[in-house]
Amino acid sequence: MLIKLSNGMKWVLWPLSLLYGLITFIRNYAYDKGLKKVYQSSIYTINIGNLTVGGTGKTPHIEYLVRLLNSHCQLAILSRGYGRKTKGFGQANSNSTAREIGDEPLQLYQKFGKEVPVYVCEKRAEGLQKIEGTADTRIILLDDAFQHRAIFPNLNLLLTDYGRLFYKDYLLPMGLLRESKQGAKRAQAVVVTKCPELKQEDKLQIIKKIQRYIQPNTPVFFSTFDYAFPVPYFELAPDLPYNSPCWLVSGIAQPGIFEQAASHFFKLEGHSVMGDHHAFTEEEIRKWIKLSNDYPILTTEKDWVKIKPILQKMSLTNSRFYYWPIQVKFDTSDFDEFILNEVKQRFRV
Repeated sequence: MLIKLSNGMKWVLWPLSLLYGLITFIRNYAYDKGLKKVYQSSIYTINIGNLTVGGTGKTPHIEYLVRLLNSHCQLAILSRGYGRKTKGFGQANSNSTAREIGDEPLQLYQKFGKEVPVYVCEKRAEGLQKIEGTADTRIILLDDAFQHRAIFPNLNLLLTDYGRLFYKDYLLPMGLLRESKQGAKRAQAVVVTKCPELKQEDKLQIIKKIQRYIQPNTPVFFSTFDYAFPVPYFELAPDLPYNSPCWLVSGIAQPGIFEQAASHFFKLEGHSVMGDHHAFTEEEIRKWIKLSNDYPILTTEKDWVKIKPILQKMSLTNSRFYYWPIQVKFDTSDFDEFILNEVKQRFRV
């Protein structure tokens, strides 16, 4: 969960942000000038990353790219596996847990694992080299590798959340930027995510401000979340109709967005907010069931992959737990055309 700082506290942290900015500048300079080694895979790589800490919608956008490209050529996904308790290279399988590979890779595996292999490795260059041994893989989708300068992606997609546009932000710890705004120059395209319905003049204003930090002719796209019908954790549970009362549970970077969206479709009785990538416990689940007063409990898909195994262990397979799937939707077909045109320069798709 991201904590908002008061203006006074932000300026107290300003000297630390200056120091952090100097460190990241030196690091980026070393990579830009070839003073540090950079690895480029023999397999075409597309990176989906951001400049800010957490919550820009990287995983749903990876899912979007899988659906767009999977029918054209063999894909693989490589993630750091944030939140896992293991190290090194690994491949997701039917026995994998969030503890072993991380919640987001597990979510991706449970959706696409039969067709798209999902790998984790904190050292992305090492991970890429191991995947290169699989002859069928033609495109690797890199999850959150924008600051991982030890690799050079063929296509760098920069995501920025509409509610936290990078050009309005400050460096850590004063703000949420992982590096200077000038880092956006490495992007071949920018996607403004989680957008409300925007007028054309509003989009043009955002594009104009983003263009101060990116290379000329770098396209800017706009996406939003499309919420599907809630899915029960277990088959015996009844459907959860819209406008029903429910209790929310979330362990994500921006729980406020989840709550705001849910409030438009359901009668919210409460919200148990946990930290991003939270490791849930049986004690917490018992507490939610008591707090919810037998109302249905609605979670995110990212939370579902961690909570469901605990419910099964507790023999609570008749519990009224639901998760709310989301899919990315773009305002025009321009993004699809951009991606396919970029890929066509390397492959016939």
